[in-house]
Formats: sequence, C-alpha cells, structure tokens
Amino acid sequence: MKKYTQGKQILRPALTRFATHFIQLEEITRQKQGLREMFNSKEFKESKWGKQKSGPAYEAKKIVLGKDFWKKANDLIKVYEPLVRVLRLVDSDEKPTMGFIYEAVDRAKRAIQQNCRYFTEYEKIIDNRWNFMHSDLHSAGYFLNPQFQFGVEHSENVLIETLEGTRSVIERLEPSMDTQVRMVNQVRFNYYYL
Repeated sequence: MKKYTQGKQILRPALTRFATHFIQLEEITRQKQGLREMFNSKEFKESKWGKQKSGPAYEAKKIVLGKDFWKKANDLIKVYEPLVRVLRLVDSDEKPTMGFIYEAVDRAKRAIQQNCRYFTEYEKIIDNRWNFMHSDLHSAGYFLNPQFQFGVEHSENVLIETLEGTRSVIERLEPSMDTQVRMVNQVRFNYYYL
C-alpha cells in the first residue's frame, strides 16, 4: 500500500486520543487517489484479495472505489476540524485557556455552519455537550479577557450570556452584597462600552 500512498502511513497514532480518528480520516482522504489506484492495479487484481467476491478486502475495495464514502468523509472533516482545534486548545498546557474556550466553541460552530449542510443536526449535539461542560467561569473568563473586550464584534446573545455568567461568578465569590453591587455595576459599565 505504501507504494500507492507515496510511502505515507494512513493510520498513525496522534498525540492526543481525541484527534486520532480525525487524523486518520483526514489522511485517508488525502490518499484517495493512491488508494483507488491500488485497488485498480493489476497487482491487486491478481492477488488473492483482489479475486475475492466477499470479505473485508472486497468490502474495502467497494468503499474506496465508490463515491458515497468520500462525500461523507469530507463532510465529517468539515465538522471535525473546528472541533479538534477547540479540543487542542483545551488540552494544551501552553497557556491558560479559560478565557478562550467560550470564543473557540463559538468560532467552531460558525465554521461548521458555513461549511456543512447538516449544521442543525450537529449544532444540537455541540450545544448539548457545551451545555453539559460549560460553566459560568467560561463566560466570565471570556468576558474579562482583554483580547475579546475591545475591537471584537459580539452578538447580543454572547454579550448577555457572558455578562450573566460574570455576574453569577461575582455573586458566588464575594459575600458582601455592597461589593457585589459595585462589581456588577462596573461589569455593566464595561458592557455598555464594548
């Protein structure tokens, strides 16, 4: 097979468990032409696997030479790629990620919406997972991150959700009602000038 894939391996381990399937699928699609050439080659057709009319080799040949698999694989990559970027950010030890997660998930959803025709089906899955994992700390981290406070356009939903999350964190962390009110008013002041 390496003869038809320019010596590259299709299956290789990823640094992180969550990206392994994505990397493998991406590599398979990159090697589409070589894989098709392999199954159409005289060498394969004359081998014991090429002569089979059933079994794993026969099924693999049907999949690779068909069109349906490639279309679905490309659709999956369009969904996977933005999500893998988010997961790499979360899994990274290079910088604190709390203030970036909210924006990264929002950016991933926008990318999937632009690139995928089945966005509404995937949006439900992403939203369910995000709602399960999301905390007010993500919202507060995003809202208080200077990188996203100035010079970035925000939807009204993002502003309201992050403001509410920030308010909730303030209420939990600060026992004094007077201090809570001052802090929330300061946050609201910043909100109106974003």
